[in-house]
Amino acid sequence: MFSAVTYVPLLAREHFAISEILVTVLVGGYATASFIASYIFGRAGDIYGRRIVIRIGLLLSTLTFGILLFTTNFETLFIVRILNGFCIGMYPGALAAYAYESKMKMGRYATWGAVGWGIGTPIAGYLAGVNIYFAFLMSTLFLVIAFGSALTLPLVQREVVKVPWFPVETFKRNASIYLAMFLRHSSASAIWALWPLFLFDLGGDLFSIGLVNAINALGQVLFMATITDRFESKRLVSIGLITSAITFFGFPLARNIIEILPTQFLLGFTWATLYVGSLKFVTENNKERSTAAGFLTSIIALSGIAGPIIAAVIYTILPGYAPIMIYAGIMTFIAYGLFWFTNRNNKTEIVDEMPLEII
Repeated sequence: MFSAVTYVPLLAREHFAISEILVTVLVGGYATASFIASYIFGRAGDIYGRRIVIRIGLLLSTLTFGILLFTTNFETLFIVRILNGFCIGMYPGALAAYAYESKMKMGRYATWGAVGWGIGTPIAGYLAGVNIYFAFLMSTLFLVIAFGSALTLPLVQREVVKVPWFPVETFKRNASIYLAMFLRHSSASAIWALWPLFLFDLGGDLFSIGLVNAINALGQVLFMATITDRFESKRLVSIGLITSAITFFGFPLARNIIEILPTQFLLGFTWATLYVGSLKFVTENNKERSTAAGFLTSIIALSGIAGPIIAAVIYTILPGYAPIMIYAGIMTFIAYGLFWFTNRNNKTEIVDEMPLEII
């Protein structure tokens, strides 16, 4: 998935001669489709079962990512990325709920995603240096393997819950984490919308861009596997927000691709603590875990919609990458303040799991 996120903007600008503004439209369309699917299928995971949603999502993701290999202009690329976003948004909520109900710690669960990113991005960077479409071929092959592994998932016990079309109580119960994640990740997504271009303009080639992202993933793996399961969710979220703001302020200080490397390891720490803390928050506080985790994925996707819009507006008024990064740092500090204020007197409630039905 992330090899496509990294190299689709470069394909659009360097091969199809698309402007930075249209690149943000491309990224926003992908995120919009993911937002819609995350909401619909997060709820479906609670109603119809986790495994069926995971399998359908991975199968359709495999098929639509394969179509990337045949895109030859911006119009077809835009349509295909919308399909990619919808299919990728189908399964994360159900997968997180399945992992929790399989007694897997959320830090360990999130680690595997970071491992995939860490292994995939340098390979994709090397392949993209040969032919950029080879990176998308790799994405498709990895998704084939993921779908095959999903077919082997065993049955797990879960509590069957009825979830309304718009679960207001679920949203209210988790509003503080959703708001904090939206403020942080929408401003971060403004950076990510033009991130490959920023690295390219710092002097990076396709392979070194993959290595930069791999260092981020390495940091995530290290911290997710070693420290995140030792702390309660709210502390992890607070640490993640504070360090995210510091990291964003550090990005504009880099003058070449080498100087951006230290920030990537710190970025891995910020996302490890914030993402695992958020996953623990929604899985521990809700019986309708797939819905709550699906909402979290929707918020991340919604942030991906807002981010490119923010980037386009700021870039139009103040051309350059630094204003976007400074904005992200400010908004993330605000997110921390709101999260701390909302939860300063609240204790995390861990919902007892009482399986009623095997699905």
